[in-house]
Amino acid sequence: MNTTIVAAGLGCLGGLTRSTIGLFKAHARHDKIKIGFIIRTMRLSAISGTFIGIPFYFNPIISFVAGYVGSDILEGVYASFKRTKIGKKTF
Repeated sequence: MNTTIVAAGLGCLGGLTRSTIGLFKAHARHDKIKIGFIIRTMRLSAISGTFIGIPFYFNPIISFVAGYVGSDILEGVYASFKRTKIGKKTF
């Protein structure tokens, strides 16, 4: 099988793994989780993991880890853009 396809698949699997762990964490915190949020999260993690895993086609483990870490980075970027309320001001 083509190594690029394997790397893409493993990156996708890494992204989905990160997404699943995040959903388990949210469930443990008793956060309200909507089905639309789950679908969006899984889809974005799969797509980002696929594209992030491809450059690391030379090592399957690194492709998986890159997909996992890439999803984690996207979550951090999203969290940094969320509005924060301090007192009466919104930042």
